[in-house]
Amino acid sequence: MLRSHPSKGGAGRLAKRFLQDSGPVARLLATLFFTVNVLESVRQYKKDPQRTFVFVRYLLGTAYLPAALAPSGYMVFRRLLPFPDLAIFIDIEPEVAATRIKARGLAPEMFETVERMETVRRIARKLVSDEWATVDNSIDGEQPFLETERLVSRMLG
Repeated sequence: MLRSHPSKGGAGRLAKRFLQDSGPVARLLATLFFTVNVLESVRQYKKDPQRTFVFVRYLLGTAYLPAALAPSGYMVFRRLLPFPDLAIFIDIEPEVAATRIKARGLAPEMFETVERMETVRRIARKLVSDEWATVDNSIDGEQPFLETERLVSRMLG
């Protein structure tokens, strides 16, 4: 089961709405609804733990918190939430991400500027540990997909 955050459920739609706004209130509400959305996914996982779940924007969503709060937020959620059998950090250079975001033709989110993506990337890179595998998604073509597939195949044995 693929669970991408924010999802299309109620809390996910509200998180997405506030992510497309700006200002401190929108950021706070986006964070609140994003957190609820992740917790809904965890509840779904706990109902069927034998099923394979792929969570997108899960623990590293804490990298979007202010830099001073992100490490503590990460540790709280790392202790509270189930940690995956395989955690992959999909890394990308902000300039490459900006080009891809523009090409998708959707309304940008509050964190989708090069400057904000640089900040979030810097925070996320500090949060990942040796528990995480990193895939470079700045490369065009199939290589990032092949590397992700290799990691998953190796984990599944």
